[in-house]
Amino acid sequence: MIKEFKKSIGYICPFCSTIVTKDVNLFDFSGQNASPFLCSKDDCRALSVSITPKKDKYSITVNCPICGEPHIFNIKKVTFWKSDFFVLHCPETGFGILFIGSSERIRSEINRQEELIAEFESEDVTIGDELSNIFDTVEHINELSKKDAIYCSCGSRNIAIEIDNDGITLSCKDCGKSKCVKTDMESLQTLLNASTIVLD
Repeated sequence: MIKEFKKSIGYICPFCSTIVTKDVNLFDFSGQNASPFLCSKDDCRALSVSITPKKDKYSITVNCPICGEPHIFNIKKVTFWKSDFFVLHCPETGFGILFIGSSERIRSEINRQEELIAEFESEDVTIGDELSNIFDTVEHINELSKKDAIYCSCGSRNIAIEIDNDGITLSCKDCGKSKCVKTDMESLQTLLNASTIVLD
């Protein structure tokens, strides 16, 4: 049994990041025309969501605030009105981008979603910085290797290079001595100022 003919929809505007909630009822989706939903911020008013009635379902277009692409969802009308709460997710990232239910639940879920996104972006930036440090370190080691500026205290320049989670390990193939070069920013700066690397 359908409990009610009123719902709220909520989303994050992809253009200004405002949290938008709109109350809707069954009559908002009568006929065959698309119902557009504009950002509630006066200096934005961007079109982010539209819902078009079909025979037994709604075609919902959402401009994604996560990946920047529009996504189209086809939801049965009975699912739209009967469900207490449900979320449409970005197919690229899995994050929720359209929330349908009570306004209180929508606000709570969007706030939780923003925290998850912020945490994800923070981790992504950290990983990006770490990779950048590794690339810079490897590039500098290659430059020193071309200049024969990497050698072992035993006199050998037959050096193997291996990358793992701890850093970049340089090993002498002749005597077995090794040296680990960390890939954090401080170690990278020290390495960039070095004209030679000696395994001792």
